[in-house]
Amino acid sequence: MYFCLIIRTDELDKIKILLIEDNRLLREGIAAMLKKQNDMQVVATVGNGENILSLVEKIKPVVALIDLGLRSQNSLEVVKLIKDNFAETKIVVMDLIPTQEDVYEFVQAGVSGFILKDANVNDFYKTIRLVSQGLKVLPPDLTNSLFSQIIEYAIKTVEPSVII
Repeated sequence: MYFCLIIRTDELDKIKILLIEDNRLLREGIAAMLKKQNDMQVVATVGNGENILSLVEKIKPVVALIDLGLRSQNSLEVVKLIKDNFAETKIVVMDLIPTQEDVYEFVQAGVSGFILKDANVNDFYKTIRLVSQGLKVLPPDLTNSLFSQIIEYAIKTVEPSVII
């Protein structure tokens, strides 16, 4: 007697993505784009961060894509909630033009990347893939503003030293 066990690995190898975007048109458009990628699987799309912990626990996404400007909830609080309870979930924040303060606060909260909503599609996919592998990704436009903020913070908090 022989037994044959067939395991489909294609579903197991996909990057499981949770999409949190309150704009329905953007949410559906982003989900449709991602579904065309062989290595990505949108496991859930939601319009807000309510009941997010039970959803993340249930679907166990590798990457959560979160709109920075959720109308019904504070996106930063949603990020903190996910990172405090599911540290292994990587988060990419999406926004059109985040402020320096936003970038700094979200990086401090543990996001793995930012994607500008006017980025090209290949950069969007690349960001998700790199973040899923454990890398941190900031677009060049945001790197400069974050670097400026770090310098400013260092200047304000470090006592001047004197070389004699």
